[in-house]
Amino acid sequence: MKNVIPERSGTGEGREKRFPHSLVDRTDLILAIIILAFCGYLYFLTTRFDTASEQMSQNIPPEWFPQLLLVFIMALTLIIPFEHLFKGKKVLAKDRQAKVKPIAIGSAALLCAIIFLMPWLGTFLTMVFVCVLLPLLWGERRLKVLLPFAIVFPGLVTLLFTRVLRVYFEAGIWSKFF
Repeated sequence: MKNVIPERSGTGEGREKRFPHSLVDRTDLILAIIILAFCGYLYFLTTRFDTASEQMSQNIPPEWFPQLLLVFIMALTLIIPFEHLFKGKKVLAKDRQAKVKPIAIGSAALLCAIIFLMPWLGTFLTMVFVCVLLPLLWGERRLKVLLPFAIVFPGLVTLLFTRVLRVYFEAGIWSKFF
């Protein structure tokens, strides 16, 4: 981008000066500040959690996981103002003009509905439903791939958390049977 800046010598002729690309994209910086402020507020809320008894904390205090997640989000947010340096302004502008596809909106709606049902379903069944319904929504129709994934993945996650980390999930409707 060339900008003409008049000379101060009074000759009336302009000289061209190239401005270097900004290190920080202004729009992305504003977005990053909003995300950081929101995450900071949520982090503050986690510091106000009631103290759980030793028996209920399961080796991890209740505020630890949300705080870890928020710190990770904030760390990734710090990259946003510099994204144009990695991708280039033209590529970024083209990507931002693309409309959100209906599959993204459908996926978000499905996940919100499943999360709303999580207290009733319990953690394990919620993972199974996500592992079945999202691939179906995205067009996966091979049951010999889908069913093992929907059973093995939630099973392995549950084993990792309950046996290794000793963190127990909400039982949901399973609590009536066990």
